[in-house]
Amino acid sequence: MADIKLYGYCTSPYVRKVGCFLHYKKLPYEFVGVVPFDPKEIEFSGGTMVPVLKIGDEWRRESTDLGIWLDDVFPDRPLLPQDPAQRQKVLEIDRWVSDSFMPSIFRSAVDAPDNLAFKLRAWRLAQLVSSTTPMPETVRQAWPDGIRNAPFVKALAETLDRSESLREMQTRLMGELIAHIGDGPFLGGMERPTLADFSVWPQLVFGYMGGLEEQVSAAAIPEVKAWLSAVYAHLPENPTTIPDFMVVGKLADVGI
Repeated sequence: MADIKLYGYCTSPYVRKVGCFLHYKKLPYEFVGVVPFDPKEIEFSGGTMVPVLKIGDEWRRESTDLGIWLDDVFPDRPLLPQDPAQRQKVLEIDRWVSDSFMPSIFRSAVDAPDNLAFKLRAWRLAQLVSSTTPMPETVRQAWPDGIRNAPFVKALAETLDRSESLREMQTRLMGELIAHIGDGPFLGGMERPTLADFSVWPQLVFGYMGGLEEQVSAAAIPEVKAWLSAVYAHLPENPTTIPDFMVVGKLADVGI
């Protein structure tokens, strides 16, 4: 098997998504940490965007495209169904993730109250990034302002209707997720987890596992908790790109 390397920073939701693709397909890979403000590790790609996935001497970007590429190269445990209608349904849900759910994560960084709780979360994010690519203390201390004012973060937040309050948006998106789960067990009513499941799933558990939240808040909803557990049954104990020694919350401890 060709060497597989996933380049990114462990706090990126897009990197987490691709990491879950690899874990589900049981493909051993090396995670290469990238410093967000100085991504010299991916100079070979000619850009600054993560994730970058390298298989042997070939590399590509864009998380959804990487899932399709992985299915082409490693067809076992497919991320997309073969049935055209089911495949289209999965890609439509993934588009909802890309257009609505993912930007909501970045809007939370821009529109959350500038209080101590926000700063503590931001400093913890800096610790997580620094665990794979050590950063100077001055940079870690400046992380709250850095993530709030990062052009990439602000640009994604601006793709959303910000006349809707942050809380209203989060409630609406959770309702939409429940609708996508439907009768389950996986998104779109699929019998096996797909690319769409792994687009959302790591985003809901990352805060708890990474020490940013005391609970998996979405697990308070029975339908979502059942789905979280069903997906987790196909993944290793730590399916994130956080190093094991930085994991704070274990999903088994909250019944997932």
